[in-house]
Amino acid sequence: MKNPYLKPNRLADVLALIQVLALDTHAHRSEKGLAKELQGKPKSGSNDTWVDIANDHPEFFRVDKDELHGVSLVSRHVLPRVNGVRTLPVEFVHKLMDTAIQLHDKQVKRSERWRYWIPVYAVMITGFISILLAFYKM
Repeated sequence: MKNPYLKPNRLADVLALIQVLALDTHAHRSEKGLAKELQGKPKSGSNDTWVDIANDHPEFFRVDKDELHGVSLVSRHVLPRVNGVRTLPVEFVHKLMDTAIQLHDKQVKRSERWRYWIPVYAVMITGFISILLAFYKM
C-alpha cells in the first residue's frame, strides 16, 4: 500500500504494535499472540491482521513468514544483548512512536494537498468558458 497511514485507525494500530513489540519481554510474536495481547484484530481494516499491519510498515517491523513467531520490531535486532536480552530504552520507544505520528501527519498533509488547487482550477475553467462565450457572441 502506497500510503498505509491514511487508513482509518491505522496510526492507533501501529502505535499499539510498537508498544507490544518494544516493551514486552517477548520480542517475537505470532498473529495469535498479538491478537491475544492486543485483545483482538486491528481496528484499521476488517480483513487486516497484525501481520498485515507489520508488513505495511517495514520502517518499524520485520516479518518472517517462515517463523511461527515471525513479527518483530526492527530496532530490537540492532541492539546489543544484555544478559541475553535486547531491551529498548523507554526514550527510544517514545521516539519510535513519535516517528509513527510524524509519518502519519505527513501522509495526511500530502493527501490533502490537492484540495488547495480546486479553487484555482475552478477560476481557470470559469475564465476559459467566459472567453469562449465572449468569442461565440461576436
